[in-house]
Amino acid sequence: MFKYRDRALFKREFKQLFALAIPVFFAELSTAATAFVDTVMAGRAGTHDLAGVAISSSLWVGLAVFIIGLFLAINPVVARYAGAGRYHRIQRVVQQGLRLGLIAVVLLLLLFTQQKAILSFFIDDEAVFDVASGYLIGLSWGIPAFVFYAIIRPYSEGLSYTRAHMVSAITGLLVNIPANYILIFGKLGFPALGGVGCGWATSISFWVMLLVLLWFTRRHTAFSKASLYRYRFRSHGKDMRRLLALGVPIGLTILVEASVFAFITLFLGGLEAYKIAGHQVAMNVAYMLFMLPLSVSISASIRVGFNIGAGDYSAARIAGYASIALALCFALINVTLLFSFPGFIARLYTSDQAVIDQAVILLFYAGLFQLSDALATPAQGILRGYHDTKVALVLNLLAFWIIALPLGYMLGLTDLIVPGMEARGFWISLVVGLTVNFILLLSRFWYISREVQQ
Repeated sequence: MFKYRDRALFKREFKQLFALAIPVFFAELSTAATAFVDTVMAGRAGTHDLAGVAISSSLWVGLAVFIIGLFLAINPVVARYAGAGRYHRIQRVVQQGLRLGLIAVVLLLLLFTQQKAILSFFIDDEAVFDVASGYLIGLSWGIPAFVFYAIIRPYSEGLSYTRAHMVSAITGLLVNIPANYILIFGKLGFPALGGVGCGWATSISFWVMLLVLLWFTRRHTAFSKASLYRYRFRSHGKDMRRLLALGVPIGLTILVEASVFAFITLFLGGLEAYKIAGHQVAMNVAYMLFMLPLSVSISASIRVGFNIGAGDYSAARIAGYASIALALCFALINVTLLFSFPGFIARLYTSDQAVIDQAVILLFYAGLFQLSDALATPAQGILRGYHDTKVALVLNLLAFWIIALPLGYMLGLTDLIVPGMEARGFWISLVVGLTVNFILLLSRFWYISREVQQ
């Protein structure tokens, strides 16, 4: 299939990607485990607590993924400069990102002042509404830490040092677990806040994660060539515009996909609490398993960007193929888990049999879209490495908003095609949307990788 040099490059890039992806995976898994801990402990507090956390966290995830995506542009930009040996430009770009972060913090805090009005559109149950509102109030105190973490993290990853993110994320998880226990169930003299306590615990973990990551950037030698503390650059319009030109499409691309998942949860907000809870369990499991292809996607953007910066376009293309192969290997693990142990997985979240039965049904569909996700997710990282972000946005809009979400609404909540299938209809539409998405994204990678080499 490949020439000899290409085979050698493939082996090299596969090893590099694996070495980068494993710390990223454990970091992302720790982040996802925080949501898992929130879901499990809220479920133990009560079904209304679980449903409230499900809906409010879905709203937060939509905002969070856009912020993460916006500053994810720093990753391939830093990787390109590192590949070219232009470390002074790395410092300047990241400092401009920090200035953009201040604006993002202010806008998010202003939006959170309207959270009760927003929640009233989606929640009918008063008890669920109170939990969801309290969760967001607690979470809002961690917004500054979250935003600046989202900026420093891709700076670290772009320099091919992914362990800092891993250590900080694991530390945040280890703080989140006891904080959840204390605040949800009222230990050590604190009042029992129920699901509301998850928001406050998450806020605390955000600050811990940021402090750990800042310690690495200050002390570790991996950051010595591009230290953020050595020089202070003035605001530079060109770098700001470049970050926005790359970051806004990335943020919107991730938001398009994540918002589909969030809107599905919100559309189901009028159903019985056990159905919302079962959907949330399945969604949380799918999110945790998504960390494997996501870690490959982040690593792909690093390797593709680095090779392009070094002027080796053939290696950049091969890195793309290697990332897809690695993601497929990980996808087989996910499929095996979902098809072999759905009941066991659901029981980790709740002892309510009605919730377990609902979750088991939906986990089957989560297994169906694992292969599509394993192809589409690294393809997005590859295109970011090429700085090709606008077309990916259009393709995601087509796959998720034009195809998946309308199809899910028709299958789930209407009788236009079949009798309303509720949550199952939406999950079927996710399988369709993800399949269309990977076909379009891989076609774009195939095209642009050849255009760049010519």
